[in-house]
Amino acid sequence: MRDLATLPSRAMAAVHRAPGLFCLGLFLLLWMGPILLIIITSIKTNEDFLAGPFSLPSPPTVQPYITVWNALEFDGLLANSLLYATVGSALAVALALVPAYALSRKEIPGRKVIFALLLTGLMIPQQTVLIPLYDTLRNMNLLDTKLGLIIVHAAYGMPSQVLILRGFMTGIPRELDKAAYLEGATDFQIFLRIILPLSLPGIVVGYTLNFIAIWKEFIFGLVFLNSESNFPVTVGMLKLNSDRYMSVFNMPAAGLVISQIPIVILFILTYRLLSSGQFAGAVKG
Repeated sequence: MRDLATLPSRAMAAVHRAPGLFCLGLFLLLWMGPILLIIITSIKTNEDFLAGPFSLPSPPTVQPYITVWNALEFDGLLANSLLYATVGSALAVALALVPAYALSRKEIPGRKVIFALLLTGLMIPQQTVLIPLYDTLRNMNLLDTKLGLIIVHAAYGMPSQVLILRGFMTGIPRELDKAAYLEGATDFQIFLRIILPLSLPGIVVGYTLNFIAIWKEFIFGLVFLNSESNFPVTVGMLKLNSDRYMSVFNMPAAGLVISQIPIVILFILTYRLLSSGQFAGAVKG
């Protein structure tokens, strides 16, 4: 009887939730639709796609993946992109740690001006620095080298890392610093043993965002590299725009899916670190 009495209220609640659920479903369809279309296209033959671009494959095939992998030597492209993104992001974070610590925990004269100058790097479009960077790399004999592109990515990514890490370190309770000072710890020891471990989630966030930015970056790789052996995946996939591949649709889709797999794996790996609660029990209430 009690369940019967609650039926009208449940029905009214369902009616009130219906518009929200509809909007959520529509948003999910708009967001996932292009992704699903690319995945479906990548497992079709080109004839199936031309016969019905929005139909399901019959039967599915992995031949587009095999063809693209062999034709573009995708293992080399992925290895290059992984090198640029991994090392470039690590250098960007490493360069930003000390400035972020000083700007967030120390009373430095003019620190707001210094912070504003560092952030100007976020406001400079890539196109405006291509010529001076090209000349600099050429003078240093780093043009068309993997090391040169890694240095460019690290320098260009450092301002955003300072912004992320400074904001994160500012939120760390200062009572930890005071307690460490009372125990005779130096600034370096506080940074190394307290601030750095507690900043791990911020480091992971900054590293992940910078990794994705480098992975999808195109202009620097196109301008500063000439050798195909040094190309990242974004530049190497330009071959799919040639006349040989313009008449097919499944192979570009397969190449796009392959190029996004490392980013998906990175999100899966970093999610646990971001949600593990690094501050639990750091300060007693």
